[in-house]
Amino acid sequence: MKLLLSDVLSEEAMRNLEKYVESITNASGKFTEAVRLLNDVKISESQSSFSQVVKLLDQSGRYKAMLEDEIANSSLDPGFKEELLSLINQIDEVGDLVKESAREFTILPFLEIPIQLREGLLKLTRTVSEMISDLSESTKALIMGEYSRVDAFVERLIELEEKADELELNNRAMLLSFSEKIKPHALHLLIHDLNSILENTADSCAKTARRIKLLVVAWLGGVS
Repeated sequence: MKLLLSDVLSEEAMRNLEKYVESITNASGKFTEAVRLLNDVKISESQSSFSQVVKLLDQSGRYKAMLEDEIANSSLDPGFKEELLSLINQIDEVGDLVKESAREFTILPFLEIPIQLREGLLKLTRTVSEMISDLSESTKALIMGEYSRVDAFVERLIELEEKADELELNNRAMLLSFSEKIKPHALHLLIHDLNSILENTADSCAKTARRIKLLVVAWLGGVS
């Protein structure tokens, strides 16, 4: 039997879940905008948009806290409750990594990076941006009970994760080959950190998507 989250969560919990997901979705849209501006070499505008991403994700914290309280104090099945809380924490991990990458972009002197490496970082950032957007859509599909869409997004996110892994590895190789040309050394460290954070974000998006699918299959009677 197919269940909806609204069948098992209180109205207040659903409201906080919807607000939480909406705030993540808004941050996802702003991150995509920032990446587009970066791609157009509009560095100042891009950094401003990345700063807004951080603010939006900071604001999402209060909805997360209220949602967690509602679920923790509910009479839901303990296993289901644990799975929901784990999913919320996993989504929050994605948000923290997105914030971290956005902060890196606000201080990174992007035009000082060798052009080949700059293009590699842009490719990885665009891929991660797609993954954040798809994860946001997957979470909205979960709320709406559109479980076949959840399944489609999970498959796509797994494919994108593999692409992101390849791009991150290529960037690491380029960073090594350009090590003598990138000055000062602090810039080298910034690039290395950003590349790693982006790859971790991609991994976390895919991990969250798998957890969403597990929730659907194991507890809500959705697609297998």
